[in-house]
Amino acid sequence: MPMTERIFDVAICPRAGDALWEAFVPALPGLRVVGDSDLDAGARLAEAIVPHLAARLKQGLAIPEQPRAGCYLQAHGLVLWQFLCVRLGPLKAGQAAVEVIFPDIETLFDVDVIEGDEWLLDV
Repeated sequence: MPMTERIFDVAICPRAGDALWEAFVPALPGLRVVGDSDLDAGARLAEAIVPHLAARLKQGLAIPEQPRAGCYLQAHGLVLWQFLCVRLGPLKAGQAAVEVIFPDIETLFDVDVIEGDEWLLDV
């Protein structure tokens, strides 16, 4: 199997009713983790994503592909976002299976959002 890469949006938000944080991948229903902080939840999700994808493959399910990083921003609104690159297949020496990536902000929003919310780009 050749190595392939998938990009996944990760939403991280406070969980209602307690002081914990929840992280989930909108493209991967059923993948949710809880942590003591936003960073803890993000780290736990990064650890859980490869086993989750392996289980999907074992069940004969495909691994979803997002068209680009940030495609779930509009649907889930203003929560903390992280973007993971997941590598499937043989890795090169020193290469991680899961890596946090930092896409350019312009690539995260489609034209409709940029036209209505230019202030988001004024950093």
